[in-house]
Amino acid sequence: MTGMQTLEQIAARGQKAQRILARALYSEGNAVLNQSKKIVPVDQGDLKNSGKVKKPTYKGSLIDVDITYGGSAAEYAFIVHEDPDARHKPGKTYKYLEMPFMAHKPIFERNVRLKFVAWMLGGV
Repeated sequence: MTGMQTLEQIAARGQKAQRILARALYSEGNAVLNQSKKIVPVDQGDLKNSGKVKKPTYKGSLIDVDITYGGSAAEYAFIVHEDPDARHKPGKTYKYLEMPFMAHKPIFERNVRLKFVAWMLGGV
């Protein structure tokens, strides 16, 4: 059984469980975004300020939570994200979303599970 199968089984337990799982995923998405904002390149701050976690969307028992940068300047955000040769201030880098996501990945599922269980038991 994979982690994704487990999360899908939890989501299948009902509408309340799905809402709680969505809240946990949204919370973890914000954790990734917060780490990302520490390393996103800043010129005037428009790119950094465009970072957001979109509210969960549902497709059957699947839940999507998107972490995005760029808004109407998505093309610019993509170029900055993918250009390893661009010069940035110290501590700022390309792959400003991918790196925090990959660093958070090992604890992502565990955190979602813990938050899910806490909320199901009436916690936070």
